[in-house]
Amino acid sequence: MKMFAAESLEAAKAMIFAEMGADAVILSEREIEGGVEVRAATDKLGGGVVPSEPLFLREARGAGHGRGSENPLYSRVRDALLWHGAPKRFAERVAHEGAGQNAIPGDSPEESIAAGLERIVTCDPIAARMEKDIILIGPPGHGRTATAAKLTRRAAVARTAILPVAADLDGTAGGAQLAAYLEQERGQIRTATTPDALFDMLRAARDAGHRCVIDLPSINPFDQDDMDSLQDLIQVVRAEPVLVMSAEGHPEDQADAARIFARAGIRRAILTKLDIARRRGGAISALSSAGIAFSHLAVTPFIGGGLVPAAPSRLAALLMEDAPGDVIALKGAA
Repeated sequence: MKMFAAESLEAAKAMIFAEMGADAVILSEREIEGGVEVRAATDKLGGGVVPSEPLFLREARGAGHGRGSENPLYSRVRDALLWHGAPKRFAERVAHEGAGQNAIPGDSPEESIAAGLERIVTCDPIAARMEKDIILIGPPGHGRTATAAKLTRRAAVARTAILPVAADLDGTAGGAQLAAYLEQERGQIRTATTPDALFDMLRAARDAGHRCVIDLPSINPFDQDDMDSLQDLIQVVRAEPVLVMSAEGHPEDQADAARIFARAGIRRAILTKLDIARRRGGAISALSSAGIAFSHLAVTPFIGGGLVPAAPSRLAALLMEDAPGDVIALKGAA
């Protein structure tokens, strides 16, 4: 099952049949700003499509006992989460909360996942007009610099401003990387190559009434020296640490890393690379289990409009739709 957005119903149908084949069935359609949104499905389980109705209906027709036979919606929700790599315990808890005894008759699997997540996860978006400085933290390759650029561009669109600061403490040319993303805001970028220079820069920015988003060098959560240095820096900088975590990776590694960052005092996270990660359950479960709130979701690689505020309904959509059609409806959300 996938969601498609296009300028017209005919264009959406062309996309559907080109991607899903002639056997695709249109389930629903509705008008949205700038066009239409169409949901389609196929009963062919090849090609990486999330297992749909045939799987849970076979279970319901099976042994005649257990949650699957009593509530097919429970099985559908649980199976979708398991396909996405979520641990079994997390998948069953979301299914129980959203599609078990609390389910509303007529709920769709996506609505049930959203209801289950709403009782389990916390969503706490970062305001465009930030109340305090933010320091972006994360392992190598998880998209910290791109996220700093997206937050900067988002603030500009909201007619406010933040100073992007590249803390190039490891000599990896962080300022140049940030400038490559922010050509229009190149003159705003500040670069600090030593901790003392960073402290002085932040002090001057605060005295001038500016808020900063600080792109810190990568942190290996499994390296104790890295984590000790991080905690020392957080205490001195007096900025809110926000984890930037990719949806890619092994669920157990993601869970271990999230717990370590949570112990370091991190309370919010931005989930990245949702446009290329097909299985997202591990990252969502990891952050939730660590008690870290979801702030924003990076659903496109584009700097403008690349972040959307996290919400249970948006997380549910990402868990029910298979790439690449999953995030079409989310792109450009404010």
